[in-house]
Amino acid sequence: MAAVKFRHPLQSLSLWLETQQCRMASVYDKIASHHNRERLERLMVYIATLGFLLHLLLIFLSSTLPILEPLRPIVGTNYLVAISTPFSVILFYEILLLVLALPESTTRSLATQFEVISLIVLRNVFKELAKLESLEEIEQQFEVFSPILIDMGGGLVLFLMVTVFHHVSHRRTHAEQEMRTTTPALEHFIVRKKVVALLLVGLLFVLAGNSLLIWANVNYQAFLGMSLYDIIPSDEYYTDLFTVLIFTDVLILILSLLLSDSYHLVVRNAGFVIATILLRVSLSVSKPFDVVLAMVAVLFAILVLLIYKYHSRLVPEENHDLVDHDLVDRNLSGGADAVNRE
Repeated sequence: MAAVKFRHPLQSLSLWLETQQCRMASVYDKIASHHNRERLERLMVYIATLGFLLHLLLIFLSSTLPILEPLRPIVGTNYLVAISTPFSVILFYEILLLVLALPESTTRSLATQFEVISLIVLRNVFKELAKLESLEEIEQQFEVFSPILIDMGGGLVLFLMVTVFHHVSHRRTHAEQEMRTTTPALEHFIVRKKVVALLLVGLLFVLAGNSLLIWANVNYQAFLGMSLYDIIPSDEYYTDLFTVLIFTDVLILILSLLLSDSYHLVVRNAGFVIATILLRVSLSVSKPFDVVLAMVAVLFAILVLLIYKYHSRLVPEENHDLVDHDLVDRNLSGGADAVNRE
């Protein structure tokens, strides 16, 4: 009679968790495939264009037709306000790309965070313009225009700093070029990051839906005369999102310790968490401190990345036992894309 093999409950649980993680990672691969990203990009372009034209039409109709006059406080009277609508769609798309980039590269994900912040700063320009009944008010009240100048200058400087961050991140040291070996531990780490990214995608849509419901309720209450109108949704959605990203970055930092406790890698990832925290704080402070804090966050990340690469070049022997997560993550993600395209 054959002996019956019994598994320890912890072994069964571990096997079940690994199976579920692989299934969720497979779902992520399908969502983040090259084909689906192209479809999503086209969809966002259509939504942004339709939203822009619809907003312009509503402003025109509410200004010309007395029956639609109650819509004026909601859609605005300045046609420049309509620019905020496609910008909001673009921001949502950038945030979705940010989440999808999480398993591919930690550095790329942070760069996308910086891009989102710079777009939020530029979006504030249109948000401030929406408060003006007409552009002629700028001549009468220059203090109204000062926040617009701060956001314009801040957005331009952030654009330059993000470009510098991309340049630094793409510069590979000789040691980094040699670190392309995939290990089972690294593959498990990437699977876990894909699970985290998939959960974040769901949370992203929940936060977006909640923000839209709050905005609709505020304007409904204003329509009843119980509150003030809000033409553009508040930044609470982005504040909540970056709060979630802080804890996500900390989780990934902890998971990365399963691969390596190398000093310079831990410092780099911890520095990236600090940069995310600064971005989160920048969304909650008043002008001009919001723009200044965003610049400090990007500058800090650039310096952390420069020192990390300098340390990697000086101490190459530490890197022989360490795989560059960003390099291999991109390779594995590229491989998954190739499979999905076939």
